[in-house]
Amino acid sequence: MKLEEIIAKVEELPTPDPIVQKIIAVASDPNASAKDLADVIKLDPSLSVRVLRLVNSAYYGLPRKIAQLSEAVMILGFKTVRNLALSVFTYSSLVRRKRSTIDHTALWKHFIGVAVASELMAQLVGYPNKEELFVAGLLHDIGKVTLEFVSPEMFAAVAKLTKTLKISFFEAEKKLNLPNHALISMKTIERWGLPELVSQACGGHHTPESFSESLYSDVISMIHVSDFFVNTINYGESYSYGGFVLSPHALNLLGLKPRILTNYLKKLKEKLMTADEFLKIEQEAVS
Repeated sequence: MKLEEIIAKVEELPTPDPIVQKIIAVASDPNASAKDLADVIKLDPSLSVRVLRLVNSAYYGLPRKIAQLSEAVMILGFKTVRNLALSVFTYSSLVRRKRSTIDHTALWKHFIGVAVASELMAQLVGYPNKEELFVAGLLHDIGKVTLEFVSPEMFAAVAKLTKTLKISFFEAEKKLNLPNHALISMKTIERWGLPELVSQACGGHHTPESFSESLYSDVISMIHVSDFFVNTINYGESYSYGGFVLSPHALNLLGLKPRILTNYLKKLKEKLMTADEFLKIEQEAVS
């Protein structure tokens, strides 16, 4: 099956529901207030609870409990709230589909791991828009879900080869002459109408050197490095079992030396210990 055929099938995938679309729109409006966004979130009581749970979680470690939704929005920030809404939608609509060969919980853990790692990487290199890095990390492998949605048999063939040869999902796709999941991720995200920064980061996360002319080459490189480390420490399940290689282009572009990477890995392991709250919040969306 060619990339064009898979992308044609993407039209059958769920798209964010009206409330999520409204949250994305309000969160992107520079004139919107915290009350404006809180008022939209209130339309979905379960999402309201999740916003309050997140702001009060160990991940943020605030000294007091937050009870007001508008205050939670101000503390978390508009884009973090948008990311949470998008995360809940993605998990409930795509990752937890029935009749699937994917270990949804383990794959989602990998998604969250790369999201957290990407946000941490943004802080490390001084990139100001860490919230966009979070959502790019979260959705970087959504193409695997799309591929399994379109052709469970094709996904199963790739997954079997990765385990047999102890190689990455990306390498297995090449050996089977199949479209790679990174480009499928990019096309899926474009359909959802998310920023080009996010779609480009997902599309190039395995081949950052091929996107060296992109306006977002630094973001692409950050997602690449983050994905490498999350795979290396086996946080979650990416259906890759070896062959992880750091791109010299990405390391040079970001100025990442071995000492910096060692410190990053230590902080990442600490951060991931508090990331379970994200996993619980999204999983409860379908409980």
